[in-house]
Amino acid sequence: MKNSPLVSVIIATYKRSESLKSAISSIKQQVYENVEIIIVDDNASQVENDIVERIVESFETNLTVKYIRNEINQGSAETRNIGIRNASGDYITFLDDDDIYLPYKIENQIKHMLAEKSDYSITDIMLYNENDKLIEYRRRDYLKNYNSDELLKYHLMYHMTGTDSMMFERKYLIKIGCFPPINIGDEFHLMLNAIAGKGKFSYLPVCDLKAYIHYESEGLSSGDSKIKGENELYEYKKKYFSKISASERRYIRMRHYAVLAYAELRRKSNMRFFTYTTLSLLSSPLQCLKEFQRVVSK
Repeated sequence: MKNSPLVSVIIATYKRSESLKSAISSIKQQVYENVEIIIVDDNASQVENDIVERIVESFETNLTVKYIRNEINQGSAETRNIGIRNASGDYITFLDDDDIYLPYKIENQIKHMLAEKSDYSITDIMLYNENDKLIEYRRRDYLKNYNSDELLKYHLMYHMTGTDSMMFERKYLIKIGCFPPINIGDEFHLMLNAIAGKGKFSYLPVCDLKAYIHYESEGLSSGDSKIKGENELYEYKKKYFSKISASERRYIRMRHYAVLAYAELRRKSNMRFFTYTTLSLLSSPLQCLKEFQRVVSK
C-alpha cells in the first residue's frame, strides 16, 4: 500500500514464552509491512524477563520491536495500556501472546478501516483448543445496524469481543480512555466504551487470526476466575436492561447460565452443570436448545 499508515501491534505477555515466539513470528509473516510491535512484559521476574528479552532480541533484526518491562505485575488491562501509551502507530491492534495472526490480518483490516473511514472495527474470530482443533468460528452476522443503540444491544447479547479481532484508530482509542482498570472482562468494557463514544464502527466479515482457549490449564479464562468474572459481568449488564426488550433480557440470562454450565462441565462439576443448565433452559427454552445444539455440534 502506498502511503500506508503505521500499525502498532501490542502484545501483553505473561508466562507464555514458547507461544510468544509463534505470536511474534506470525507478525513477521504479515503481508503488510509498515508495522511496529510493542511487547509489554508483565512477568516482573528476572528469570522470566530474561527469557522474553532473548526472544525479542532474536526478532529485532527483521522487525521493529519495542520491548517494555513492567517492574511490578500490572495485569492485562494496564499492561496493554502501557503498550498503547508507547505506540507510534496511526492505528492500533492487539495480539495475545498465545494467539497468531494469519498473513493478511493487518493488511485486510487496515484497508477495510481506511475504506470505511472507521474509528474502530472488528473481524470474525476462530477459536482453537490446546490441540489446535477448531472449536468455534465466531461470525458476527448478527450485525445489521451500526447505530450506537443497536451496537449496544448486540454487544450485551453476543459480546463483540476478542482483542485480536479489534483495531482502533489511535486517536479514538485514547479518546475513549483505553482499557478500563479491570482484568476480567476488560475487552468487553473497552468495546462498551467504544460504542458509548459514538465513533464510527465497521465490521469486516473475514477471519485472519487463530485464538486459543486453554481448557487444560487454570487461568483467567477457566475455573473459579471464569465463574467469578461471568457473574460480575452479568450483574453489570443488568444496568442496561431497561434499554432492551424482555426477550433480549431473557436471551442474555439464558446465555449467562449456559456459559456457567459449560464452564462447570469443563471442570467436571456435574451438579453445578445440571443446575446452570436448568436455569438456562428456564430462562429461554428455545434459545437454550439452539445454544446446546451449537455446542454439541462442535
